[in-house]
Amino acid sequence: MIQSVRNFLGLYSIVTGGSAAMSALISFLIFIFLPELEPVARILLVIAAVLLALFVVGAYSQVRNTVLARQTRYGTNTGVMIVAFVGIAVILNALSAENHTRMDTTAGGQYTLSRQTINVIKSLENPVKVTGFFTTSQPLSQAAQAEAENLLVEYKQQTSKISFEMVDFEQSPGTAKEFAVRNNGTLVFESEGRRERVLGIDAQGGLGITEQNFTGAILKVTGKQPLKIYFLAGHGEREILNGEMNGYSFVREGLTADNYAVESLNLAVINQIPSDAALLVLASPQRPFLVSEATLINAYLDQGGNGLFLLDPKPRQEMKDILARWGITVYDGKIVDQIANVASDMSQPAVVQRSQYGDSPITKEIAATFFPDAVGITFNVPDRDADHIFVDPLAITSPRSYIKAGGSDSLNFEQGADMPGPVPLALTVEANNPVGQRPRLPAPAQQGGSPTDVKTTRLVVFADSDYATNQYFYSLGNSDLLLNSVNWLTQQEQLISIRPKPPQFRRLVITQREWNFILYSTIAFWPLAVLLVGGVAWWRRR
Repeated sequence: MIQSVRNFLGLYSIVTGGSAAMSALISFLIFIFLPELEPVARILLVIAAVLLALFVVGAYSQVRNTVLARQTRYGTNTGVMIVAFVGIAVILNALSAENHTRMDTTAGGQYTLSRQTINVIKSLENPVKVTGFFTTSQPLSQAAQAEAENLLVEYKQQTSKISFEMVDFEQSPGTAKEFAVRNNGTLVFESEGRRERVLGIDAQGGLGITEQNFTGAILKVTGKQPLKIYFLAGHGEREILNGEMNGYSFVREGLTADNYAVESLNLAVINQIPSDAALLVLASPQRPFLVSEATLINAYLDQGGNGLFLLDPKPRQEMKDILARWGITVYDGKIVDQIANVASDMSQPAVVQRSQYGDSPITKEIAATFFPDAVGITFNVPDRDADHIFVDPLAITSPRSYIKAGGSDSLNFEQGADMPGPVPLALTVEANNPVGQRPRLPAPAQQGGSPTDVKTTRLVVFADSDYATNQYFYSLGNSDLLLNSVNWLTQQEQLISIRPKPPQFRRLVITQREWNFILYSTIAFWPLAVLLVGGVAWWRRR
């Protein structure tokens, strides 16, 4: 009877085997493409198993001979090796998906988030949702979307509180209207009901997808009300709206990205320093102050205000007088450094060694800075004021440096006239009253106030204002030095770090000898080497 059944099934073994394969294939396709029909797929899988069993019974002899054949054993071994290799690959991919690492091999760290950005996003308390609106039918928009997604992936790797979604600007007009988006390439950052827009594609077709813009938007939607910074104007100071090489427009953009509100202040017109001023910046005034203006500035600092001073050779007397009240002396002559300088120009001192920086958090992570035209500054706090005025060098020159005597055009050291170094290039001041005045008491002291209740005046004085101009702002660590100083002055120390810099054009600069080497080594050397090797091989065979 068993043999009869085998013979019967053997007549239809091709049919049962083909039907089993077809049922298994259909079941697999349903699982992949029609998951809602999963019950049908399971039934087909059972049918395939039954048909496969009938096929094995009907073609038992052929199956047995095939299994025991030498080629089958070799094929089985090969199959096992393939399955093992695929299994290892799957396991490795699963592990890498959970523990992935991205490596940035660009020279400028173009695809690596700055420490400042990492500090900001790791300290997020509330989720941040990013919605990007791009048109997939336009090549420029596609490129902008890809760049935005790549950058946002870097943000997501640092925290789970950031999520993003890309919406087709043309196919989802209702969503664009809901977010009040009118331009293709706009990204909307939102958190706790606050929204900030970043224009990824500007009117000229340029891309505005930068880490600085993204981090600034996150700060705005998650931070408090922006602090106000006022730049003194009306005396020929550096202008924050000036986009030329000698302007300060990059400074304004950098401060805005750090969530500050930046405005100009003309005291001759307003006749008061606004009460919301977190910082007053005096960037190398060239014309005299009114007496009332100097009085307002002194009163602001005396009451615990913060000041950032940027000087140049032959500074205004008003600047000297204001700083003298806090133990800082400003000279007329410039600083000359014979060792640490830029492009062998001794009148452009540079800070290139860690030993040239102080212990301030401002310079903790800064590598190098330089000052194209620095004026001489020093400090001297009388002993009677040492308990409430603390002046520290932020950066100093090398030992082989000096302050030239005022009015001298020579860069050579003149014994007896010039002041030998090292000398400060930047200073920080913490005080609760000027020189010659007793420290302010807590208010009210008779009710048990503590010294920490006293509002402290903070100052940062730079011997040069050129280093922060658009021409030099993003050179070396100049931008970080200025922005970190502002963060310290306004007590926003969590923002002190190294910031993302705009992509820079990297030019290959070589000498004529190096160019000749590249030219002849590529055009002549390798062809001649190939001919020589070929000639040797031909000669040996001959």
